[in-house]
Amino acid sequence: MRVLVVGAGAVGQVYGRHLQLGGAEVTCFVRDKYRAAAERGFDLYVLRRGRAPSPVRFEGFEVVSRIDEVAARQFDQVYLTVSSAGLTGPWLAELIAATGDATIVALQPGDDDRTVLRAAGVPDARLVSGMLTLVSYAAPLPGETRFPRPGMAYWFPPLAPSPMSGPRAGAAVAALRAGHLPAKRHRDVPRAAAFPSAILMPLLVALERAGWSLAALARGDALALGVRGAREALTITAASTGRRISLGARLMARPRVLRLALALARRFMPFPLEVYLHEHFTKVRAQTSLFMTTYLAKARLAGLAVPALEQLTSPAALPAPPPGDT
Repeated sequence: MRVLVVGAGAVGQVYGRHLQLGGAEVTCFVRDKYRAAAERGFDLYVLRRGRAPSPVRFEGFEVVSRIDEVAARQFDQVYLTVSSAGLTGPWLAELIAATGDATIVALQPGDDDRTVLRAAGVPDARLVSGMLTLVSYAAPLPGETRFPRPGMAYWFPPLAPSPMSGPRAGAAVAALRAGHLPAKRHRDVPRAAAFPSAILMPLLVALERAGWSLAALARGDALALGVRGAREALTITAASTGRRISLGARLMARPRVLRLALALARRFMPFPLEVYLHEHFTKVRAQTSLFMTTYLAKARLAGLAVPALEQLTSPAALPAPPPGDT
């Protein structure tokens, strides 16, 4: 199995390592400025409760940074591990054209990402839609002292294999399982991911309003606003996709359920949840902004009133982005 992993960040390193563990020949496609670092290999940490993390190496893979290098090789599968916002630009169509008949495994959470991929030349026959269930971050987080040296820490939540759908999903699931990355076949991942994303994105903006403090979110007005925004986003998603809102999504868009879920998560996750949310979602803020903008655009097209989403996305509602944030 010859695999191209597009991106070597928090997700790309984990998927690349486990595909390699399963016997695949892995090549990482990175920007030129990251090439030297990727060629040196990476330290990763598998997080488990009650165990001190020790580094494992991900190395022995090829690194490319130009489309012509991709075109000079043949690949069976291509894993897109960049954010939704990272799919923009002419590079995507060039990559798709350079990879022949390789399966394209898209791990982006947005229903609209499939439209972007199809516009870039990916036929449905080549497309596998996946949904991330792992947590991965650049360690150490601020305040963490348990790591002997910097690396990428990751955790597979129990009983939550990564779902994948599409005509070629079986081969992708088999390649990941061979490397002990939990994965399973699913009938329709875009449908399964649409409603959780509609809940998550407004709540992330609400958490930012609360200064990235889960306690402040739970006891203040930000949670109520975030829940109203999530319900509006669920309505928009249902209207734009023609799908009914699932019972699970309706339950998760309730303040009491969210408070309980947050309390359990903080207790059982093997990493500092609040710090992780701040660090990770500040880095991928462009993706959150893209989702929120898309919800507003779809609401206008459908003639839906969305006062909570409008308040959440108001420039006066959020703190200024950190220097260099996009």
